[in-house]
Amino acid sequence: MKISTTPISNRIVLFEQTKDELIDEIFRLREEVAKLRAGKKTVKELLFPPRKNPKKRKKKPGRCCGHEGITRKKPTQIDFEEHSQLDVCPDCGCSDLSELASAKKEHTQEDIIPAHVEVTKYIRHGYWCPKCKGKKTAPYAQEEIPYGYLGPNILMQTVLLKYHYGLPYSKMVGLFKSFCSLEVTASALAQSLQRISKWLEVEEKVILEAVRNSKYLHMDETGWKIHGDNHWLWNFVNDKLVIYRIRKSRGRKVPLEVLTKDYGGISISDFLSAYDKTGAKRQRCLVHLLRDMHKYKELDQSKESQGAYKKLNRIIHDAYRLDKNRNNVEPWVYCRRVNRLKDRLWEFACTGFTNKNWAKISKRLLRHNDEILTFLDEVGIASDNNHAERMIRPNVIFRKISFQNMSEKGAKAHEVLMSLLQTLRLQNQDPQEFFKKAYLKHRQGDMTPILSV
Repeated sequence: MKISTTPISNRIVLFEQTKDELIDEIFRLREEVAKLRAGKKTVKELLFPPRKNPKKRKKKPGRCCGHEGITRKKPTQIDFEEHSQLDVCPDCGCSDLSELASAKKEHTQEDIIPAHVEVTKYIRHGYWCPKCKGKKTAPYAQEEIPYGYLGPNILMQTVLLKYHYGLPYSKMVGLFKSFCSLEVTASALAQSLQRISKWLEVEEKVILEAVRNSKYLHMDETGWKIHGDNHWLWNFVNDKLVIYRIRKSRGRKVPLEVLTKDYGGISISDFLSAYDKTGAKRQRCLVHLLRDMHKYKELDQSKESQGAYKKLNRIIHDAYRLDKNRNNVEPWVYCRRVNRLKDRLWEFACTGFTNKNWAKISKRLLRHNDEILTFLDEVGIASDNNHAERMIRPNVIFRKISFQNMSEKGAKAHEVLMSLLQTLRLQNQDPQEFFKKAYLKHRQGDMTPILSV
């Protein structure tokens, strides 16, 4: 039996009402419930807005049904063969078995051999030269690191695990112990990388000199921390070179420090004012401009906002189309169209907008009017700064899985080793082979750089 929890006083009031009054009360309560539910739905949409254009998978993963199966390619070199044979029948125990070639089954399997630590004792013999009247010592062995307790192979693996694969030192310690039974501490690995970076600074200087003489550079920056203090990681890159710098400042003195005030190339960047005095010419990223335009168009649906977006968007895409077809038109026709685009852009920038967002765009175009369509005047110059953002992404991933750097020495090691690593990757060179060769050469006293850019 269900017992009502309604207070007795409320129940007495309901008994005193007529049937029509009770029906009216029910309808009133239903309207209030409907309003509350509608309000709840509105709040939910505000907190969790639906996606406007959800990405749909174009096709199902994998090949079409009924396709020929594909497996891992069989290795061409076989190191060992292991045969499994029968002496007696496993079912009846008969020993009179005859081998059938057609029933033989072959299976190829690849595996890794568990590594082990190899300890080498280097002995450099000393001699007395009666002619020179002095002591002479034999040179270092080919893979000997003076005063080093860890060999070049383990050190180069540490560089790659840290800056390419993004492993923290604690996980590297566990990996070396489980894979090859090497006992090493996290601090020993960290100090080793700092020493390596110090000896490889001569190689980084080669990159820096080439960057200062390059025709163009992409530039970008992102947040960074050194022992919890806010810093900025800068990158200066092109299709073959990468230089990183970690500095406290986000101002123009950092580009001037890296490139010097005499840099005569073209700088490609976003609209940050720190790049205003960098390079003989500048190309501002049109992707950043289009992104802001789209955001302002979505915020304001007025006729002025929609018209401004449509007009500027057409100018930019006309510039894209002209750059794509520059080889298909006569040079004088191309120059005429470039000048026409510049006039249209200037006309748009001089428009007086009442909308504050488009007034901001107009002011930006007036300030950087000569830096928007530089890619039309210079062959091979990109209209966006995507390359710089792609090259800064490894550092962003590194930032997400670590505390960045805990000391100035660690930050310096990050600059040198990451600059070399990313430059080698752009040039399709083997980083491990280069690091090993360069470090051994410099560590044994020869400071001549081996990097060619």
